[in-house]
Amino acid sequence: MKLIVACDPKGGIGLDGKLPWTNIQGDLPRFKALTTGKVVIMGRNTYESLPVKPLPNRINVVVTSKIIEGVKTIPNISIMDSINYKDAWIIGGAKLVNTNWWCMDEIHLTKTFTEYTCDSHIDLIYLEKMFKLESVEGFNDHVYQIWKRK
Repeated sequence: MKLIVACDPKGGIGLDGKLPWTNIQGDLPRFKALTTGKVVIMGRNTYESLPVKPLPNRINVVVTSKIIEGVKTIPNISIMDSINYKDAWIIGGAKLVNTNWWCMDEIHLTKTFTEYTCDSHIDLIYLEKMFKLESVEGFNDHVYQIWKRK
């Protein structure tokens, strides 16, 4: 399974259930290109924060104990083992990411240069400890990194 996420230099990914930034140049087109036609897995709060629900042209899976119309729901991510998950992307939020590092083989990380006020964070120390940086592409306001499990 893969993770695609954007964060600030301290791992901040959200504030009050929303992204703390308005736009990261090229990030949304990259997200769309990588996830279209694939399975996207998210927590319930991430799903509820989406401007368009469900995300079009993807199989949307929400990790929750509730039933949500129009999407597949699962109580925990380990159930994905029974499904073809090689093309599945975890897309957030922080709780889902931080409790499921074990199932990720590849991380696509957009990291802003600017720090933002955030109330949800991913664990960048764990990322650096358990994954190896494979590639980096620099932009004006961020870097795009691909990490693979060591």
